[in-house]
Amino acid sequence: MSELSPKGTTSWARFHRRYRRVRGARAGLWLAAALVLVALGADLLASDLPLAARVDGTLYLLPCVTRPDALAGDDNQTLARRLRAPDWSLATPVPYGPAAQHPGGATAVLDAPSRAHWLGTDDRGRDVAARLLHGTRVALEVGPLAVALYLLIGMIVGVGSSLGRRTDLVLGRLIEIGLTFPTLFLLLAIQGLTASASLVEVGVAIALTQWPHVARLVRAEALRAAASPHVEAARAVGASQTRIALAHIAPLAAAPALVAGAFGVAQAVLVETALTFLGFGVPPPRASWGELLSQAQAAGGSWWLLAPPTVAIALTVLACNLISDGLKGALEEG
Repeated sequence: MSELSPKGTTSWARFHRRYRRVRGARAGLWLAAALVLVALGADLLASDLPLAARVDGTLYLLPCVTRPDALAGDDNQTLARRLRAPDWSLATPVPYGPAAQHPGGATAVLDAPSRAHWLGTDDRGRDVAARLLHGTRVALEVGPLAVALYLLIGMIVGVGSSLGRRTDLVLGRLIEIGLTFPTLFLLLAIQGLTASASLVEVGVAIALTQWPHVARLVRAEALRAAASPHVEAARAVGASQTRIALAHIAPLAAAPALVAGAFGVAQAVLVETALTFLGFGVPPPRASWGELLSQAQAAGGSWWLLAPPTVAIALTVLACNLISDGLKGALEEG
């Protein structure tokens, strides 16, 4: 149970109140929530199968998610042509899947936005809106995965520095070595060691290059906390160094890591986009914002391939930055 203040306000409520006072912090949460909903519901927003349909007397609910065998080989366009009353079909807002090519074949390649394709088509005739929506899922899968991994490594190394001078000397040098490696070249080297990239491999590669930045912040806070009066009191009553680090220092050192993690999601999205743009990220046909940007660079003049992923990336970075600012303001005020 949360500890109550004299006014009956929980510590979480006080933190939430301080967070809301930071300008734009709530907007960042709403924007992040919208992106998460798009990622989770991508199949409900863009799919080659409908949200619901009655075909040959059989009712199908959410075939865009369940992918029933009876509708294998069908899509929204073929169903619309062959359905007869009383059969019906309710298509998704974007009636194309991220990998589905337009039935027009070569004539639909790099088509500009139209009524049929709101954001046009790419160099293979696939709907850009569908790939943009499903690309949100890739971005938000890689970001939290990478951040969770490098926050874990950074916390272990940073808090471990408070265990003693020798340990701090070794871990401090390890952090300095990690900071000297050029991030992009190290990422490319890690990716080059694998036959084909996957979301997990991209996340691990990002984590292995970003943990020193978190570890440096945590180490500074851990060393400061190690000299605080309540830690000295714990030593005086005979608490072990490990217990002190886990029970007293780690909670205090977690604050800068939390702020860095919020911003780190945006950084991970940017790194994943850059890797995919260079051809080392999530392989096709998986939809990715970086792949759309790569196509825009290759096509030249196809602004509908450039603008949508650029706006999506900007909104994601903005949301993470606003949340990070809110966390920083709330923690500093506390």
